Amino acid sequence: MQPTQNRLVLFCQQLLAAGTVLAVAVPAAGLVSLDIAAPEPGGPPSGAVPGASLVAGEPVEPEVSELPVDGVDPAGLDAVTDQAAGQENLKARLAALSAPAPVTGYATVGVTWGPEQSLGDDEIAVSVRSRDARTWSGWEQLEYHDDHAPHPVSAESAWAADLRPGTEPIVVGDVERVQVKVVTASGEAPADMQLSVVDPGAATTAVEGPAIDTAQQSGSGGGGDADLALSAGSVARPKIYSRAQWGADERLRDPGSLRYGTIRAGFVHHTVNANGYSSGQVPSLIRGIYAYHTQSRGWSDIGYNFIVDRFGRIWEGRYGGVARPVVGAHTLGYNEYSFAMSALGNFDVAQPPAAMLRAYGRLFGWKLSLHGVSATDTNQSLGGRSFRAINGHRDAGSTACPGRYLYAQLPKIRTLAREHQTADSSSEPPPAPPPVDPERSADLSGSSWPDLVVRERSSKQSFVVRTGGQVAFRPAESTGRHWDEMDLVTGTRDLTGDGVADMVARNADSLATGIYPGDGRGGFGAAVATTTRFADSDQLTGVRDFDGDGNNDLVARNASTKSLYLYPGDGDGGFAPKRLLASQWSYNLTQGVGDLDEDGRFELVARDRDGGMTRFSMSADGLGRGTAIAQNWDVFDLVTGVGDLTNDGEGDLVARNAASKLTYVYPGDGRGGLLSRVGPFREFMDLDLLTVPGQVGGSQRSDLVGRKATGEMVGLVNTGQKNVTGVDATGDVLGTADLMLNVGDWDRDERGDLMTRSAESGRMYLRRGDGAGHFGRPVLAGSGWGSIGSVSPVGDVTGDGNPDLVGRPRGGEMRVYPGNGSSGFRSSAPAASEITSRLSAGSPDRYDWMLNVGDANGDETGDLIAREQATGRLWLMPGTERGFAPRRFIADGFGRYDLAG
Repeated sequence: MQPTQNRLVLFCQQLLAAGTVLAVAVPAAGLVSLDIAAPEPGGPPSGAVPGASLVAGEPVEPEVSELPVDGVDPAGLDAVTDQAAGQENLKARLAALSAPAPVTGYATVGVTWGPEQSLGDDEIAVSVRSRDARTWSGWEQLEYHDDHAPHPVSAESAWAADLRPGTEPIVVGDVERVQVKVVTASGEAPADMQLSVVDPGAATTAVEGPAIDTAQQSGSGGGGDADLALSAGSVARPKIYSRAQWGADERLRDPGSLRYGTIRAGFVHHTVNANGYSSGQVPSLIRGIYAYHTQSRGWSDIGYNFIVDRFGRIWEGRYGGVARPVVGAHTLGYNEYSFAMSALGNFDVAQPPAAMLRAYGRLFGWKLSLHGVSATDTNQSLGGRSFRAINGHRDAGSTACPGRYLYAQLPKIRTLAREHQTADSSSEPPPAPPPVDPERSADLSGSSWPDLVVRERSSKQSFVVRTGGQVAFRPAESTGRHWDEMDLVTGTRDLTGDGVADMVARNADSLATGIYPGDGRGGFGAAVATTTRFADSDQLTGVRDFDGDGNNDLVARNASTKSLYLYPGDGDGGFAPKRLLASQWSYNLTQGVGDLDEDGRFELVARDRDGGMTRFSMSADGLGRGTAIAQNWDVFDLVTGVGDLTNDGEGDLVARNAASKLTYVYPGDGRGGLLSRVGPFREFMDLDLLTVPGQVGGSQRSDLVGRKATGEMVGLVNTGQKNVTGVDATGDVLGTADLMLNVGDWDRDERGDLMTRSAESGRMYLRRGDGAGHFGRPVLAGSGWGSIGSVSPVGDVTGDGNPDLVGRPRGGEMRVYPGNGSSGFRSSAPAASEITSRLSAGSPDRYDWMLNVGDANGDETGDLIAREQATGRLWLMPGTERGFAPRRFIADGFGRYDLAG
């Protein structure tokens, strides 16, 4: 079997082992390869209509708008409601703030300034935010490296004497407006500063074709690849998508500046754009970078020699021939002696996918072999310095590029590249399957996350259930050490008046308590105020503005008298005299939780010795009457709150099981109670303290902070993702349907589609999606489907770029029904015997839905969403390389639906 067949077999075996298979094949999101026997006549329905090719049939001309950024624009200032938003303090060092600028297309933006000004990396910080139809995003810093440029005395710089310094480009996507702010050490902005907004244009074609097999052809453009005398010609050349395939407008580059050098090493870069793009958006991303480099920065061509996307596809970058030593503009001072491939994405915040690492191994192994360089060599001379054969950008300059997570994978890339160099290439490797694009293929609403479509049992109305990536936290990042010296620690909203969340901690030896101000970037500074007023306390918690005076407060219990006191904050790091809340507070845990019942008053919860949880709010006489909200919480060793961690606008609680060390989020229901718990989360197993100060990482979301046994404090930043973002009516009543299938982008128009089967006629209908959760009128896709059972979407298993279905004709074997890229099917064919035996199983006793939705949690692995038959709850079955992780709760209330796809 081919490797992709092995993956499918493994996937089905995992399902069988879990006892949860309902005629399951592979997600509509997943793209795998099946062995298809020769087509047989008479298969269900519709004739073949060949699909078009997604590669651009002609160059796509981008549109670049250059907007001046001159000082603080009043319109821009009006749009900023939080002066401390982002990573810089606007009041202190703000040099420029643009007015909100309109955006069209799947946009890329960047900021440049006049060529006569030279600024170091630490002298300027530029941030951008975007606005969709509803809200502004948080501020995101644009990377700036003064060493990412052409050589200053090269033909390229001579061609464009006015090369402009600037930030790296960043993709903002389909938004309505963008705004930038600039902070400098001097408080003055560089002259002639411009905001570049790039609309990359759109190709007119809609279906993805195979990669150009560069192993069978010479390089594009530059020519002469076949003339090179290659000492390592036996190393297999990887497949590389050409410039034409991403729609390069060759009029934008300068042909006269094309130069060739030599290759002694390769550099790994990243582009710092968002990581959740679809495969169909990749050409637009590259065109945006190309236009920014050439039109905004004044370079002669795109800077990188190659680009790799998260699906493992390699794309030709700078013109001149993929096998030739084209001098790029990627690593200042070393462009003449090296090549570079940049990874599409931000790998300072996310792990690079395995497919991307394998692509680096193939490309670097091959490219270095052309010049007799071993991928694991440790002493290559570049411009008088010694480098490894494979390096990160940061090895040549003071930059974070290619991001800490990708940089950490350099040893693996070197190993993969060397394995590629030494592998037996006498036989032609099998063609790679199309890239997996789970988000787009299962997305019906335009969110980039997979959606479900369900039908209400009573009304027969259909609804789109929008998932949102699932509640998650970024990997722990250190925020400081020596916190093991503290015996009372709590996070709290701002106590010092700077708008940033703080920590309050008591030293175990001196019993002095200090306020440690947050820096807005995930860390905390030195104590700015110390006091001994909490020396006799044994419980301490932040409770936000508990007394309603506009300042955040603390609550603490006296260890000897068991009296509970409110310590009103003054907004400047101090406290007013304490106020008695309760004279006998026998609870063993007290925790601020925000406003759980939405009555406008902040609350706290307390746990009694039997594990009962009670909610209290402030009243004129102290604490109001308590309301029981949960039982059996004595099994938890860590409990915290004071924040919305599920990103639904309601306050939540977080609790860790003392025995299993698994952590759960208990969402508030907005009425003072708690909903079904979300989790489990394994990120908190090695912590001995957990708290929710508020917005720690620079966004407007509530983040977690924890302490390890070593005394290291770590931040766990809330990703902002949700389990379910909404359930929206489609406007369709599907009374006669007995089957609903989210088939992905069936007609290849970049929008997810729905298929339904009529219970009366057995006909299958395509309902084209509009990308916003609605569907067009039904179009006949085929007849005779009433006799076919176990029908499932399986993505593109035939390798032609079109989604397919599998099903079992009555009394027959499982067959593949290939999509034709339009509204119907090509002739069916039997599926391979190794696979068909694993495509179905008996009815499960626990779950009555088992939906293959692709990557629902953003970890690049296909997942399942299941409905628990007895409760109507939705559960995520997170896929892993070895099977499935423990199920995680998604949502309640799905028992009223009878069909789902």
